[in-house]
Amino acid sequence: MKVAVMQPYFFPYLGYFQLINAVDIWVNMDHAKFIKKGYMHKNTIQGNQIIRVPLLGASQNLNTREIKVDLQSKDLIKLRSTLEHQYKKTPFFQKAIEIFDLAISMKPQSLAELNFQIIKNIHSYLGMNTKLLNTSIGMTDKPRTEGIIEIVKNCKGSEYFNAIGGRDIYENKSFLEHGINLKFLNMTSEHPEDRLSIFHLLANLPTDEIKCRLDYYELVS
Repeated sequence: MKVAVMQPYFFPYLGYFQLINAVDIWVNMDHAKFIKKGYMHKNTIQGNQIIRVPLLGASQNLNTREIKVDLQSKDLIKLRSTLEHQYKKTPFFQKAIEIFDLAISMKPQSLAELNFQIIKNIHSYLGMNTKLLNTSIGMTDKPRTEGIIEIVKNCKGSEYFNAIGGRDIYENKSFLEHGINLKFLNMTSEHPEDRLSIFHLLANLPTDEIKCRLDYYELVS
């Protein structure tokens, strides 16, 4: 059983969905602490413009399930307006913005809930078969490597896939001691736009092309 565990990012880039698509079970790691400089509440769209989700009580002492989205904020309206301004002339804008609108219409109680709903919507839109587990809360209280290993064991996993950046954090030896093979996914796409928020691809490309790009990666140890 192949398992991936990732923090819930806001409209993450293609490589994030490559990782989801490459495994049997994907765990929404919402017990991890919020990182203000990370991509849990923001991302980059065309023109290198940063988009942000307005939050209430954002603190690096809290996890993403404890941080609320400010659903009453004018900045939320501004966020949607920015997406419309940047992409209204693209061929698939309506489908892309529907994914955002649907997530907001669910009135998410937290940042983790908003991001997971967006991820689920895209997962469905692209016809992905990976089983999504909506929370890591209760699966472990251990830090980093020990916590990931415990989550993978809870999922009865024999392989753990992580993004290529995880090579600086995790070592194969630690996982092999528990009978788990560690692999890192490295996106090999030569399309610069694949590094942007996947909203860009959803607005510009048909589903078949995006699904094709889900295979533009290599697995390394």
